[in-house]
Amino acid sequence: MKICQIATVGENIEWILKGLLLFRTDKLVLISTSDPKFVMKITEIKERLLDPAFETMPLEIQEKIIESEDPLEFIDVLKKTILENSHDDYEIEINATAGLRVWQILCYFTKIQFKDIIRKYFMINKKNGQPIIFPPSILNKTEQIILDTIGLNKKNIKQIKQNYEKHKGKKVSVSLISKYITKLKEKNLISESKVNKLKYLELTRLGKIYILDLKI
Repeated sequence: MKICQIATVGENIEWILKGLLLFRTDKLVLISTSDPKFVMKITEIKERLLDPAFETMPLEIQEKIIESEDPLEFIDVLKKTILENSHDDYEIEINATAGLRVWQILCYFTKIQFKDIIRKYFMINKKNGQPIIFPPSILNKTEQIILDTIGLNKKNIKQIKQNYEKHKGKKVSVSLISKYITKLKEKNLISESKVNKLKYLELTRLGKIYILDLKI
């Protein structure tokens, strides 16, 4: 499987290089404004990647220059880049850590549209250097209710089931709740821990972003 990582270029190129170290990549596509300062950043990235001390596999590097800050131009370039590389049998990943803030939002919007093509959309936590991988699609209604049911405090599956039934006004099976909890774990929205041999579930930092109703 070939991986194409698309990265937006910003002031600090370290976030792009970090993305390459975190995830194996065969091709890197850099999207930048035409501002000479950021075009120079592309040159810096290429020079760093040629350094034998930088521990990555050899990879192809491509650049895409946006002539203006028009959001529609950015989306057009991003979508064409995704489709071109997808047609060349690349799995697509997006590193939206650097670059304009609006580009991060537009990358996420595009990720939702191309959920079956984009393998991974991530941003790197600038405090601890760890990647935050956003779910590949928006949540369905049941996933959203389960997430809201857990809320901001740890709960065991019995408590989650009780809250869910209270919200829906009907009885459900533990297996149904477990099925959706597994899906939310896979999307990095829920984590599990043990207290006195009893399993408890809580929202990850990313999961808390997705809460809609804090009163459940």
